[in-house]
Amino acid sequence: MSEIREDYLPGCGYKIYQDPAEFTFTTDSVFLAHFPHLVNKAKVLELGCGTGAISFYLAARGAAEVTGLDVNPRMVELFNRSAEANGIFWQNDGIQLANSKEESSEAVAGNSGEVQNVSQENCCSKIEKEGSPKEILQPKPKVRALEWDIKEIKNFCPTETFDLVVANPPYRNSGRERSIGTSACHEKTAVLEDFFAAASYALHSRGRFALVQLPERFMESMELAIKFNLQSKKLQWVHASVDKPAWIFLLEMVKNGSYGLEVLPPLIMYNEDGTLTGQAKIQMEKE
Repeated sequence: MSEIREDYLPGCGYKIYQDPAEFTFTTDSVFLAHFPHLVNKAKVLELGCGTGAISFYLAARGAAEVTGLDVNPRMVELFNRSAEANGIFWQNDGIQLANSKEESSEAVAGNSGEVQNVSQENCCSKIEKEGSPKEILQPKPKVRALEWDIKEIKNFCPTETFDLVVANPPYRNSGRERSIGTSACHEKTAVLEDFFAAASYALHSRGRFALVQLPERFMESMELAIKFNLQSKKLQWVHASVDKPAWIFLLEMVKNGSYGLEVLPPLIMYNEDGTLTGQAKIQMEKE
């Protein structure tokens, strides 16, 4: 077990604990977290959440409840430690699990006690003024992770529970395996179809599913979307530079949605001199 790293999410300020021996978040997560439409007081589910970067960004954007699922207990532990340190940890008192035997507190990886709680205030808290000196503090988001296999989604929650499901699933289904973050990068515990199936089950009708994937798996993703009644509605290709092929794509789908796909202008990460483009800076600095 390696030393835990304490980081902060760019443009948000939430603290996040990560284990470099497992997997650490990348720009893929940042781009995905800012990509989907988020309804007011949204209930969000992140499939394969890792240490929770996407979930925390969505909480900062205004989601009311965010639940992350992951089969890796180390990731769940770190996710919940981060949520607790940021003052937004959600005890297991919300969603009624479909399988009551899993409802015990053991389903939530507890804090190890090594990290002290920090102030409840952080830069992601939102205060609205309505034309008077009185300030209204908006309710803080509730965020938690559970150790759970997404293939067992029907034992986790009733169908049509969530407004938004997000996923940064493993990219590789073949080829040489990485020595670090193997299950996060390679389909060891779940395949791409499992993510689509879980999202379709968990979403309300007209709810949204957003994911990031490699271009080589674009057609597979489109076929799975059709199979699980997820209509593709918004697409964006992400390029390292203007002269390079896309290296990932962002896709937003609507359950039982109508036809109509919006293709956004490509997102370019770097200028010719290696600096971040204005597009990328906007994504990295959003709150």
